[in-house]
Amino acid sequence: MKGYKEFGMAMTGVFPVQDGVELAKLSEASELGSVWFAEDYFFRGGIPYMAAASMVTKKIRIGLGVVNPYSRHPALTAMEFATIDEMCNKRAIFGLGSGVPFWMDQMGLWDKKPISRTRESIEVIRKIMTGESITHKGKYFETKAVKLIFEPVRKEVPIYLAFEGKQGLKLAGEIGEGAIMSIFCTPAYTKFAWERVKAGAKEEGRSLDDFEMVGYLPVVLEDDLDKAYNIARDFSKLYLPHSQPGGPLMEHAGVKPEDTKAFNEAAEEGDDAKLGELITDKMLQALCVVGDVESCVKQIQDMIDAGTNTPVAFPVPGTDPIETAKVIGKEIAPHLK
Repeated sequence: MKGYKEFGMAMTGVFPVQDGVELAKLSEASELGSVWFAEDYFFRGGIPYMAAASMVTKKIRIGLGVVNPYSRHPALTAMEFATIDEMCNKRAIFGLGSGVPFWMDQMGLWDKKPISRTRESIEVIRKIMTGESITHKGKYFETKAVKLIFEPVRKEVPIYLAFEGKQGLKLAGEIGEGAIMSIFCTPAYTKFAWERVKAGAKEEGRSLDDFEMVGYLPVVLEDDLDKAYNIARDFSKLYLPHSQPGGPLMEHAGVKPEDTKAFNEAAEEGDDAKLGELITDKMLQALCVVGDVESCVKQIQDMIDAGTNTPVAFPVPGTDPIETAKVIGKEIAPHLK
């Protein structure tokens, strides 16, 4: 897909479910294109948000970004996907990715085989969602005459993949309808992601005319720049210590491996003040969308120009997601192209 498609809003389990419901309603009323719900462990679950939003909206797309192939058997994932798609009348987009290794490891689920496991999981999910009886015996999963007792409203649903690295993005190009770029994505990373997606699509002889590149962007709309950076810094403390040192996301943002390791060490030591000092304003300029409306329009447009079809504002604690959505709908989205 070429060019700008739409602006989306995201909700994470930091906020109450009712906030997610209000965000979905407001996003639709503001004529934004989509609302996305994250499943971050161990926050509030993304699927309940998605279900609630499905019942109070009529036209906005509802995305799940993302679940993983470890914590659920693909038969259960297919069951949930089909149910949500019925609830929102075919407006659902489903994201699947490896999840954050730190969280997976906390549950004893991380086996360092995310690519092949995801590929097989999607294969099984798609088969089950045809509504047929499926028997499968693979390397990671097994089903014995699994059949949904209800008829899915769509036998094929869009599945977007969320991976940071080369092989995962290539897989998205091979088998996905889209890709979801994590928070802290940058214009440089977006170009890198497209290169890998194109490589995967070329290998499979697939067209990318309808492929959608979604980018999660932490947005802090605030005229007081010092205040904005402090809010963005507190948010970044939750995620940066778990980023991959030297991984493509950090590399393309200019964050060195030693910086990421230092974030992790400070977090493990419980030294919040030190962690805050390590996350500089320059890093935040690269990792987040921060500033007044005019500045944020420019930063988001830079992401679109790099290839992000659907920028998605990711909620940041210390900001009001509802008010952010109002400003984006009225003052930012209309100026993007």
